[in-house]
Amino acid sequence: MPIAQQMDGNAGADMTDLDTSPDWPTLPSDETLHQAYEIELETQNGDTIRFGELVAGKGDSITTIVIFVRHFFCIYDQDYVRKLAGKMHQNLLDTVPPDARPAQVIIIGCGDHSMIIPYMEETTDEFPIYSDPSGNIYDKLQMNRTTAFTEPPPYTEHSLRSSFAKCLKQIWKRGLAGFKGGNWDQQGGEWIFVDGKLRFAHRMEAANDHLTADRLMDILKTDYDRKPGEAPVVVPEDAEDVPQV
Repeated sequence: MPIAQQMDGNAGADMTDLDTSPDWPTLPSDETLHQAYEIELETQNGDTIRFGELVAGKGDSITTIVIFVRHFFCIYDQDYVRKLAGKMHQNLLDTVPPDARPAQVIIIGCGDHSMIIPYMEETTDEFPIYSDPSGNIYDKLQMNRTTAFTEPPPYTEHSLRSSFAKCLKQIWKRGLAGFKGGNWDQQGGEWIFVDGKLRFAHRMEAANDHLTADRLMDILKTDYDRKPGEAPVVVPEDAEDVPQV
């Protein structure tokens, strides 16, 4: 089962962990997180922006949901981003508790910045998209790499075979640029920052492992629907109902 981990306050605080597996990387320390803040990402125009400016440089009461995607030609991820945009639109983000508004979603990929606009054409322009072709931000945040094949996720209608065929078709369409989509073994994940502090992190274990929009909203609401002084709650991945605290 994928591991969801959540922190109270800052990156160096104690965390609640659903899995005690010794080989699962811990959440970043303050020092590591600050180093990640300094990593430069690329915009669709090739301009650079520090990761920290996106998640920790916008003042108080900002909730930023960061979706790290796999290579830009991953059909599973393209389906995920489309469904995410359909469900996590601004009206829904406005339901985030008032002291954490405004809320925003950003997407970060690992391919060349020239692939961002084509990616939007295949998915959505609902969210701003950035990229780190060096993969430094993925490495610094200890996200996984694997080439293991997986069953199709619930957020896609494509079989493994059809997704691979569509992927190759898109690569062929882009010509030489098709080699700039990013590393195929790179996995992504979902990270939530509030007031510039890391609150939640999920690292994908395989290509079918993104958290759905409903689950992300459940995590946000569960975190804020608690009494002052109570620790944040980690929602079990297989829970049918979101626990109330």
